[in-house]
Amino acid sequence: MKIGNKIREARKQLGLNMKEFARRVGISYQTLYRVETDKMSPSVVLLSDIAHQLNKPLVHFFEDNSKITIVRAGTAPTVESEKMKLDLLMPKGVIDPKISVHLGETPGGEFISEHSHTGFELAYQIQGSTLFQYGKDECKINEGDLLYFDSSVTHSVTALGPAKFLTIYFRK
Repeated sequence: MKIGNKIREARKQLGLNMKEFARRVGISYQTLYRVETDKMSPSVVLLSDIAHQLNKPLVHFFEDNSKITIVRAGTAPTVESEKMKLDLLMPKGVIDPKISVHLGETPGGEFISEHSHTGFELAYQIQGSTLFQYGKDECKINEGDLLYFDSSVTHSVTALGPAKFLTIYFRK
């Protein structure tokens, strides 16, 4: 079964018409029609959004149902700002609708401002050192340290110089 047919089947199982589903995903009815009829191949980001709305892992939509998922070097979408570069190695939905994996780099300074969200995070400090503010507590994270925390508590991160890190988000 092709990707478009799998999307249509999953959408119908949820009882959603095309117009409503397109609105939820944030695309036009025409784009959804083209994806579902395989006249257009969705980007990884669009397919990730579709998978998230259907509560399916991204791999569900591929014909190869093997147990291995490979993201080839240089294929991950990247988000950049002056404060940080983030490679979305496994956007939400690739392996599970509630899990995403990111590789980040920063030149230094505060690069993740104070925020909170439901779920948990696991962060591995690949290079450099950071100050992790967690509620009222602050701790220094050094190269090679691993951090796991409840992300519903307000937190922020400041790099003490150039830093590189890997994060895994587990959403509730």
